[in-house]
Amino acid sequence: MFHEMFHPADKDSVQQWSGWKLILPAVSIGNVGQLTMDLLITTLGMERTGYLYHESLQSLCGNHAVGTSTGNAGDLSIGTEVFQSAEKKIVCVQQRVFFVKGKQAAFRRDLRKWIKSSGFSSVVVLTSSTAHERIDCQLTGNPFRFLATPALDRQLTAPLEESLSWKRLEKRPDHHSNKTAADIPEEARGIFIPGGGIASKLFGECCTDDIPLAVLLVFCSEGDNIPDALHLVKHLNQWLALVEEKPSDRTWKFPSSWSLLFGTDVDPTIY
Repeated sequence: MFHEMFHPADKDSVQQWSGWKLILPAVSIGNVGQLTMDLLITTLGMERTGYLYHESLQSLCGNHAVGTSTGNAGDLSIGTEVFQSAEKKIVCVQQRVFFVKGKQAAFRRDLRKWIKSSGFSSVVVLTSSTAHERIDCQLTGNPFRFLATPALDRQLTAPLEESLSWKRLEKRPDHHSNKTAADIPEEARGIFIPGGGIASKLFGECCTDDIPLAVLLVFCSEGDNIPDALHLVKHLNQWLALVEEKPSDRTWKFPSSWSLLFGTDVDPTIY
């Protein structure tokens, strides 16, 4: 049931998130959304407040992925954790696991119910899309794109295209969908995000449910996707003003787990 999806770290605590923003990743190509969440959680020093448990999520347990001190270095991380910043009034979900085959729809359904029951003012989904699937007008210029549901557009004093000079994701025929046009909300027709995980379907469902949601994405390929994550988080910060930007990339703190992102260094004694 959706009301059991979130489990607080402190069973006696009561989460009051009405009016807060929810930010979550879609498991996508290059894991860009998840890397971006690592940057946010580490830089803002967010508090781990609980986790999501759902039949659709695979199990995982490991070392504390965003620990920055010896005090929490021995803590454990699990598959899908929830962090909060009371100062910024944001809740961040970090998902480190894939979905169980055939269970994505159930997760999206219960996620939308949790969003409504928690009273979040808006939702931001961070994702990526395969660079080799771009159309001609996407081949040059900024690889960043966004989508916004009608409910979010109504909240904004000015469209993001005007206030931030962002580009909305171009529409095109989706030859991979089994749905007819009548089954898809008008705003979600022609939205194609290959490699973007649940982002496309969640966007369409939030259009139908009148949930204020934005999808922020970058086109990328597999490889070292830290630059893509930095590019995405800078656009998010341009909108939400979460931190003051500094020269270069020193604004954003890398979590300790990134020190082994490509394995350990080669032992120099072998040469």
